[in-house]
Amino acid sequence: MRIGLFSDTYVPQVNGVATTVHHLAEELERMGHEVYVFCPRVHRRHRDKPNVIRFPAIIFPFERQHRIAFGLPARARRVLPRLEIVHSHTEFSLGTLALWAAKVFRVPHIHTYHTHYVIYRHYLPPPFRPSRRLTEALVAAYCNRCDAVTVESRAMEEELRRYGVRVPVYRYPYGVDLRQYAGPLEHDMRRELGLPAGAKVCLYVGRIAKEKNLSFLLSAFAEAAKRRDDLYLVVVGGGPFFRTFTEERDRLGLSERVILAGYVRGKRLIDYYRGADLFVFASKTETLGLVVIEAMAAGLPVVCLGEMGVTEVMKPGDTGIFAPEDPVGFAEAMLKVLEDRALRERLREGA
Repeated sequence: MRIGLFSDTYVPQVNGVATTVHHLAEELERMGHEVYVFCPRVHRRHRDKPNVIRFPAIIFPFERQHRIAFGLPARARRVLPRLEIVHSHTEFSLGTLALWAAKVFRVPHIHTYHTHYVIYRHYLPPPFRPSRRLTEALVAAYCNRCDAVTVESRAMEEELRRYGVRVPVYRYPYGVDLRQYAGPLEHDMRRELGLPAGAKVCLYVGRIAKEKNLSFLLSAFAEAAKRRDDLYLVVVGGGPFFRTFTEERDRLGLSERVILAGYVRGKRLIDYYRGADLFVFASKTETLGLVVIEAMAAGLPVVCLGEMGVTEVMKPGDTGIFAPEDPVGFAEAMLKVLEDRALRERLREGA
């Protein structure tokens, strides 16, 4: 089958949607399908596989990590009429192209709803920021123009139904390729980051963004760090909240204990998961929580808030602990896992 995947973000960009679409394309190819990825151009230095069709793009002014694609490259014009199914992963620039292609060439259109946009409206300044109700209506309008919608969790299925989505909605949570987690460690996180011998390492992976609830996570880590001098937090990722996050870290006196590792990719990221003692996550907006799945795939116990899609991928008491949204309570959950070796090993095995 000739399948078109349409996304406004794709590797080498680092985020959950880009990673998911990349893995989906690889798995569909492995199954014998002919897959094309339609996505914006990020920079010219990146070498793509032949099935990736890049579009001219401009930077989204209110969130500079994102792109708005435009135009219709000659190669896209040749491939679009040959598609047998359209699968969109965005409602914006290339999502609009997906709607057009499905209608003009009369092929089925599946849409995956990845992002809880109601929570992300703060990226738009007030003159451009839609109300919650308008945002919900726009999402429903897009979904209802597709033949079916997939979501990654029951929470998002219920959310879309509440918006007024009438087409079939199916739950298909994405996972990770466990084959990448096998074999010996190739990258020593502790040595690369200069962490002291015997350090207890908590790891966060994800966008450094307001909606990830990182101010709360810093406060919780500060409480835990008061009780253990050997405790460190490694933060992997980047994003629009980076400067504020760094200022808050320094104000709390944690500049030596909270290590900003920047973007880490591929096998190095997997080895960072495998080299840590605990994964910590405080987001309340995840449609699934791919980084939680990645942590568990590496056998890393998780302490997180029991919110949204995360509740469907982590089993409390088996692979991790749901902590309260209270800095002291969250810190106590962290310390409980770190200081109870039997519990930590049981959670590793469960993960």
